[in-house]
Amino acid sequence: MQVTVEGHGVLAPICGDRHPVELPVRQATVADVLEALAAELPDMVAHLPRTACARGDTLVPRDEPVDDGDHLALIPPVSGG
Repeated sequence: MQVTVEGHGVLAPICGDRHPVELPVRQATVADVLEALAAELPDMVAHLPRTACARGDTLVPRDEPVDDGDHLALIPPVSGG
């Protein structure tokens, strides 16, 4: 199974705007995608606990199932003035 992730904000330089994540299972969740991503890109680990995930225009919880070919946007917390 393959899911594509798109990093925003501070995550963009780490994973880019189209990073494929291969999952060895047929049924996976958003949490599984993030775990696989962290294994591939260790610089992501510190950011993932506070990162929101969206599929399309909808924020999805980490226990949300994902399908082969899904696209997830990773949205870190935003701050500034």
